[in-house]
Amino acid sequence: MRVQPPTPRRIVGDPTRMRVERFPVTILLGIQLAAMVVIPAAVKGTEPLGLIAGICAVAVVVALYIELMMQPIKMPNSTARPVATRAAFTVLTVGIIATVVSSIGGRGSYAVQIGVATESPIVSIAAPFTLWVLFGVSLILWLFRQGQVSRKAALWVCAIVAVVCLVEGLARAILGQSAALILTVLILAMYAKLIRLRTLVIVLAAIPILWPPIYDFRDSLRRAAVSGPGAVSADAPLERLQLDTQMALVGRLVPRPAGLEVLDMPTLVRIGLIPGFLDSDRPALNTGSQMSVALGGAPTSSQSATMLGNVYIFEGWVGIVVFVILLTLVMGFLLRRDNPWALTGIGLVYSYGISFNASYPDVIPRMLQAMISLAIAYILVRALSGPKARAASDARVVQRAEVRDAARARTAPGARRLHR
Repeated sequence: MRVQPPTPRRIVGDPTRMRVERFPVTILLGIQLAAMVVIPAAVKGTEPLGLIAGICAVAVVVALYIELMMQPIKMPNSTARPVATRAAFTVLTVGIIATVVSSIGGRGSYAVQIGVATESPIVSIAAPFTLWVLFGVSLILWLFRQGQVSRKAALWVCAIVAVVCLVEGLARAILGQSAALILTVLILAMYAKLIRLRTLVIVLAAIPILWPPIYDFRDSLRRAAVSGPGAVSADAPLERLQLDTQMALVGRLVPRPAGLEVLDMPTLVRIGLIPGFLDSDRPALNTGSQMSVALGGAPTSSQSATMLGNVYIFEGWVGIVVFVILLTLVMGFLLRRDNPWALTGIGLVYSYGISFNASYPDVIPRMLQAMISLAIAYILVRALSGPKARAASDARVVQRAEVRDAARARTAPGARRLHR
């Protein structure tokens, strides 16, 4: 008798229970803001405490309201085309290779940022494909949720991606982006039912233990890059996990000082859609540098008041409300689409819109660039997911189901009595 492939596990869970799948922005944003902004600010008395807490509260309340309004919306029938396993692993492999090449070429490294080194020309070719690490792991996690990839293989993929991201961050001597990508992978693994929420909480609880030695090693790499002691942050390692000081910059930058201006929307779209080598005359996206100068720092440094803080500085309270509404609507729509590209979109929305490393207005061109890269990945996946590849993938699913059912039959109580 032919064994049918296992039924896919839906992203949106039991509607009678409050789950992270039903209130993603409220829960993820709320936990992050509470742990990294509000609680540290209250304990240390960071000023302006009322404004900091108000920004966080407005964001969480707006997200909760929108997600409550979205509860009656059901998941539509899946119309996603099948994805071959080899296509997903090809995307991941290309992403890892591009990440390694970009790191070797100095992409975004601390030495390049302070002017003691220059990026290799190969970075401009490899950089657009570094996001394929996120795309690839998202596709593999979706295949796991569909029963086409084993749990062991999915766990190994997540572990390898985490190691690659950590090594890349240390090679650049800048850990923020790499740490945010690792956390994004963990959240995607949770949505794909590879790990549970409590596993994610345990991993996050281990960060205060693992972070100080990693942070100290990063500082040693920075000292080596500039051959001097002035290359490290004055903050203690654990203080770098607290974003209250960053968000407190709103008190110094509101009202906005002269010279601190956000680029207009057409320019942000232009930066996002046209590669730099084709548009050398476009203005630089240097919001962080402008903020550093406005605060009395050097133009070679970069400052951010966090995503919400930057939105408040440039757009005010209306900007906070509009931003959170858009973020919540997009995340809710993606969670109700049962296809691999929706899971990929969830990763992008978290990484660029919610994570501690997200920043405004950088989110706009970065998201546009990501969509272009995702479109190229989609074309490749479609080319590698032809009828033969889908048939082979379905055969592997059936084979794994047969092996699993046979193993369960051998270990059933009745089977054990027969073998005594």
